[in-house]
Amino acid sequence: MTDKDTILQLVNAGHRAPSADNSQPWHFHWDGEQLSLRYDHARVAGRTFPPDNQATLLSMGAAVENIVNAAQQRDLKTEIHWWPEGEANCAYYAALGFKPSPVKPLLERTKQYPSIRHTNRFPYKNTPLPRDVLDSLGELSESSARLITINEPSQIRQVGQLVKSASEIRFQTREVHEWLMASLRFSEDSVKEADGLDLKTLALPPGGSYLLKFIGDWNRMKILNRLGIYKFLATVDSAPVAGAPALLAVIAPPDATGALDAGMLLNRSWSYLNGQHIAAHPYYVISDQLARLSTGTVPSDLVGAATTLASNCKSTLGLSGEESLHMLLRIGYPKKQAPPSSLRLPIEKVFTDTSTR
Repeated sequence: MTDKDTILQLVNAGHRAPSADNSQPWHFHWDGEQLSLRYDHARVAGRTFPPDNQATLLSMGAAVENIVNAAQQRDLKTEIHWWPEGEANCAYYAALGFKPSPVKPLLERTKQYPSIRHTNRFPYKNTPLPRDVLDSLGELSESSARLITINEPSQIRQVGQLVKSASEIRFQTREVHEWLMASLRFSEDSVKEADGLDLKTLALPPGGSYLLKFIGDWNRMKILNRLGIYKFLATVDSAPVAGAPALLAVIAPPDATGALDAGMLLNRSWSYLNGQHIAAHPYYVISDQLARLSTGTVPSDLVGAATTLASNCKSTLGLSGEESLHMLLRIGYPKKQAPPSSLRLPIEKVFTDTSTR
């Protein structure tokens, strides 16, 4: 029987997982036997990606990865039952059980790192990553998901161009633009809400916050796009990728199970890198456009650009027909060692305990 204090520690670990725009879309429930992971409809529906979206599934996979890792530290083996009510109920992702059993992690050095995983959007040094780090990343995989490490300058620039193309689509898509703007926290009071993106974490240039406020209204943005502002914004957005010392791509099939596997692998590799004092900055913009293309939600006048993006992504990364990019990380040694982080919601907002013991 797993005690309540241990369960609370495991939930806290899951709650530290990354999520799209820091939306924290999960809810954990402990009934005394199993810890369930669900989409929090009441809190986040309509404010972020829906429960079956790739971005949400990545977050849920990452949360499970953190729980598994935290359980390992307590000599507990996690039994994962994915889709307990079938995949048709896409908002009930997993039921987790725990049994005493010392478990050796896939990569020993990842064992201590989930608590320090963080996002660093600030500039990186040009220092190449050590060979032993690249080799260790090569050892990591999760079921259908794998990693591609990119450290050749010419290929990095090619991926930077992919990010630029995807960003041009994003800044011309009303739904994506409005979701992003709604996630930004401009004031100290809004930051205290403990979800969304604190502007201090974005490494904005001087005047950047004023520009974001100015373009926040879609009607204004639509007019500015006729003048080509989306191209300027995409160039700014992609520049850190094009100049990165290295990139890490998380690859898996483009289905729900692939996204969950990718989320687990994303968090495992990210935690490992941070444990090696290597920073990571996630870029979901390519994956988002690919997912939208597959679901038919790209605006009709941008479908051609998205189709070209999908083709160029496959050729640049050397993907097979059944593989897709789920996440791109810009990685490197940071110039700013302790970047600000967005807050997390209080645990009582994301956890319910109905156990009697």
